[in-house]
Amino acid sequence: MRDEQLLDFLLDGQMLYVGAGQDMIREGVRPVFVKIVMEGWAARYKMLENGRRQIVGFLLPGDLCIPQAIMTMPLDHSIAAINDLHCAMVQPGQLDAVEQESIGIRRALAMDAQISLAIQREWTVNLGARAAPERIGCLICELYLRLKAVGMTQGTGYFCPLTQIELAEAAGVSAVHVNRVIKQMRREDLIRWRDQFIEIPDPFRLARACGFRPNYLQMSF
Repeated sequence: MRDEQLLDFLLDGQMLYVGAGQDMIREGVRPVFVKIVMEGWAARYKMLENGRRQIVGFLLPGDLCIPQAIMTMPLDHSIAAINDLHCAMVQPGQLDAVEQESIGIRRALAMDAQISLAIQREWTVNLGARAAPERIGCLICELYLRLKAVGMTQGTGYFCPLTQIELAEAAGVSAVHVNRVIKQMRREDLIRWRDQFIEIPDPFRLARACGFRPNYLQMSF
């Protein structure tokens, strides 16, 4: 079978719906299915003992949110839906069979794993070495390129269901600080954010302003 037919075979099965704000899976639970985001956004997060939440990654359409490699152990984090979420549920054996059948899909999954690791490294740099405006600017740039790769941008803008609280939980700052940064970015016309739509008038200018380099995504503007 061709790669397109193999992908149809993988995705033409059981679907999982998770309502906005609900957990798809919680820390400590061992996954049963490989899950692929088909529609909606999700967030990987860790809960601290003081009740604070740290978002450690965003999952977008096309992302493998429960990869096969972590199915042998309980999860060390939780995954929650940002907005209404639809995921394809794939049996591990089905994925094994498709990987054996197609070297192209096997390479694509390996590349996905490498880019996921690169994103985590970049987030570590973001939280450890960048100021709040740079953190938020880099995150906006990253989301733009990841959505562009799956055809989900409109010009140089994209639908973004994140609240300022969720952005704060990802950037490691307060929601009040995020609000100040967003206002300043608007004043400088680096972004235009209205009604869950972020427009970036000049992506190169925003990237320069926040020090964003897209090489870790294996993409470019």
